[in-house]
Amino acid sequence: MFWMTWRQHRLTLASLAVVFLGLAGGYLLSGAAMRGSLSLEAVQKCFVGTPLTCPEWAGVISTDRNLRQTLLPVLPALVGVFLGAPLVSRELEQRTFRYAWTQAITPRHWLTSKVLLLGSAVTLLGAVFAAVYRWWFTPATTGAVTLYDWFDVFDQGVLSFPSACLFAFALGVLAGTLTRRVVLGMGSALVGFLAVFLPLAIWVRPNYLPTLRVDADSYYSQSGGWATDFVYLDRDGNEFGMWEALSRAGVTSTTSFGSEQEELLARAGFREMVDYHPGDRFWVFQLIEAGIFVALAAGCVALTFWLVRRRSV
Repeated sequence: MFWMTWRQHRLTLASLAVVFLGLAGGYLLSGAAMRGSLSLEAVQKCFVGTPLTCPEWAGVISTDRNLRQTLLPVLPALVGVFLGAPLVSRELEQRTFRYAWTQAITPRHWLTSKVLLLGSAVTLLGAVFAAVYRWWFTPATTGAVTLYDWFDVFDQGVLSFPSACLFAFALGVLAGTLTRRVVLGMGSALVGFLAVFLPLAIWVRPNYLPTLRVDADSYYSQSGGWATDFVYLDRDGNEFGMWEALSRAGVTSTTSFGSEQEELLARAGFREMVDYHPGDRFWVFQLIEAGIFVALAAGCVALTFWLVRRRSV
């Protein structure tokens, strides 16, 4: 059964492998070239400097920044759309399930083989990419002066990224089973993944643990951490946003914020405070998010098994 699963889905798996391993290969080659042509200190400065200080690698770092903000976080969705969604829906749409689900091969056995093989494959692809990306990004977080922390590449973490791939796959299988149409299942898998991932990353993730609050000077003097909010406290301890604090400090017409505005706020008795998560919480957050994705994947698989069993009775 595993051999049959491989033969049926080898082209899709190969295509996904080209994408994931191609990206991993690009980061591996560029990272090796950077380390080969520059000292470690120079590589670290490339991440915090300007194109003038690191002209030969500025384009690579800029490309990574663009990918990190657009494609890479939703890369797991490709797994759900192109591998997960057609898994059951194609059999139902083309009515071939009547031949696939025979007395010799029960629906449960058929689905178990496919989910185990393909789910393991996409998780492995995600883990390989995440491991290579972590190696590539390490100089950005280890210099004497850094602009980045591991929280800045949280979505590409070695725990969260593979688990997101697994969830996307399981969600795609469920979407295809529910819709019974390949194209509709693919669209549902994409929408469903975004509907889970975006709220999780924007609203849920910052609240995995309570934030710590320190004054801005203390926050900027330490290394690492994820700032989730910036607020201003007056002399009585009342909390205000930046623009409201500026208004109360007598600044009524400004579209920018700089040292002049900071000085006016300080004169008016306002202190800037930062709500943040320390850098040493990164792995705790990774475990929490990976656990969420794995639990959601398990729920999707369980519901899929129930639906397939009902339709085979």
